[in-house]
Amino acid sequence: MSSAPASAGSGGWWARVHRLPPLLLLAGCVTTYEDAPLLGLPNGAPAPAPAAASVTIPFGGEADQGGEIASFYRSVLQRMQEAAQERDLSQLETLLASYERPDLPVSIQQHVAGYRSVAIGLRFLDDAPRQSRLVLAPAAPGDAPPSAAPPLGQALQLELQLAAGAEPVRIGGRDADDPVGFAVAVTVDDSFVDGGSRSSSTTEFVWLPADFELAADAVLRLPVAVDLMGGDAVRRTILVRVDVMPGYVSVAERRVPIRRTRLAAASFTQWPSGYEALAKAPLAELQAALRTFEPRQFARAWLAALQTGPDERPAAVALLIDQVRFGRSDQAQVAMAALRAITGAEIPVGDRDGWLAWWQQRR
Repeated sequence: MSSAPASAGSGGWWARVHRLPPLLLLAGCVTTYEDAPLLGLPNGAPAPAPAAASVTIPFGGEADQGGEIASFYRSVLQRMQEAAQERDLSQLETLLASYERPDLPVSIQQHVAGYRSVAIGLRFLDDAPRQSRLVLAPAAPGDAPPSAAPPLGQALQLELQLAAGAEPVRIGGRDADDPVGFAVAVTVDDSFVDGGSRSSSTTEFVWLPADFELAADAVLRLPVAVDLMGGDAVRRTILVRVDVMPGYVSVAERRVPIRRTRLAAASFTQWPSGYEALAKAPLAELQAALRTFEPRQFARAWLAALQTGPDERPAAVALLIDQVRFGRSDQAQVAMAALRAITGAEIPVGDRDGWLAWWQQRR
């Protein structure tokens, strides 16, 4: 898999009371660093430093001059801390609306300002997945995306599209003081004519090449290419997920922390070249493939059987059962795999007696 972002642009690709005692009991980190397997970083890009993924608000304070008030604000800040850790944006914003005031002691103001930044970051992360989608990439800017994935053996060209929300957000490029990266996780599941399957997963990390201003009509576009050899698979399912990684964004000149958050995920299916042509007359294609039913016809028979409609399905099942009963072991294996694919019967592929008994019960 390879993924490389393009240049940024509006149409481009793509946070007066008595002096209080030290609030040491509240010391802690309000966002957490999450490790991810970052494999095959493009252009030798380094993984983000853990320091950029964690925000710690120091809870040092002044000498105790008012025990009851100090205790009260400890309680308020503790509740803010818990809301931030639990990503409870509604609770955190409610607390800030109640206790964010200009006459607070300086030390408390600093803590509350820190939680305001956290709330802004959580708001961005709450909105961003609703503003994101992962689609097949258009052939050219302005074109409609393709209606289907390309055949097996051709690269799957995708694009993450993140539209601007109500408030402008500046996202740092790889050379910025606060770069923002994206983890692209891909899981590939291949199915074969004999009923076998194979699964593999990988994760890669992508930086933005330059700062991007996500505002007004701007759309951040992140290209993602999944380029794998076709092999002998008759069906390939590809699940792609894109996460924004921990770091900071800028909102109204405020440095805002963000946590790892899923932006979008989508599943795509690839078929061998010529698969669509079988849909014109799948039952006839199945009959033709079964006349000799040599190994070179196995994929054709499996794919044709899969495309038969409700009216043709009983005839297709009968043809395949004949191969289970009279065919060679390899022919029977493919026939049982096709039967399982089109009927959903929970009978092991390879259990000829089980399939024949199943057929007798249906007659």
